[in-house]
Amino acid sequence: MGTTVLSPMAIPGLHFPPSRKDLEKAALVYNLLPDDKDQSEISPAHLEEITEIIMSHNVQEKFGIHLVHGHLQVDQGKVMHGTTITSLRGCWTRPTDILGLDVSNMHGHIFALSPNGQFQAYEYRQGAPQPMRPNDDAFVAALKAYLQKHGLGSLIGLQVLNEDKDKKLQEFVLGDNNGAVMLDAEDTKIMESYRVTGYVVETDESGFTELKGNETHTPTIRQTHQVFTDGKPLPDEKSLMDALRADGVID
Repeated sequence: MGTTVLSPMAIPGLHFPPSRKDLEKAALVYNLLPDDKDQSEISPAHLEEITEIIMSHNVQEKFGIHLVHGHLQVDQGKVMHGTTITSLRGCWTRPTDILGLDVSNMHGHIFALSPNGQFQAYEYRQGAPQPMRPNDDAFVAALKAYLQKHGLGSLIGLQVLNEDKDKKLQEFVLGDNNGAVMLDAEDTKIMESYRVTGYVVETDESGFTELKGNETHTPTIRQTHQVFTDGKPLPDEKSLMDALRADGVID
């Protein structure tokens, strides 16, 4: 009978689906994250050097980086889990009951370096983890070494890209622990952005390659990226769309 051979670098949510204990750990990590307003900007020099690391390992279609931050406190027994919405192009990430999730069909979306020097997922999304190739593992190890060398483990995280990597995305935080929604900028009424949170490698027409922001925080009519819900939970997508319309985010 064959056995599964794990990579020497075996990260839950990246190399294999998480266990329920892994999801509980993810929630604990999330609850310790700083708000984005308390994080410094990622310097152009670091962006340039991380671009070189990504390109040298040929993982620009699979991985990007993310500003490590959180927005709320996740209750015990829940984890930040993102699902695709159907009314618009986007993803809704919110505290979700762990017992109701199919752990075999989940992958880590954003990872931060833990104090023990290992990448730990703190947000998950639908879909099993993608296969990890040797160059993928080499990149993760190189990024880890770079972050540790420069003391950036609490600022820069690893992000697994998906089909939205070529879009410009806007994030809106939903009040009252309803999570956050990431929308295609073409589907919103908001033109202004004030904080880049996600970066992917882009190559322009001249062949110049750099890490550029594809995910941003964007102010609503209230001049904050938080959508207020008047203390009400958002039980479904219709209620989410109503809240976004009320704050002038969408038509």
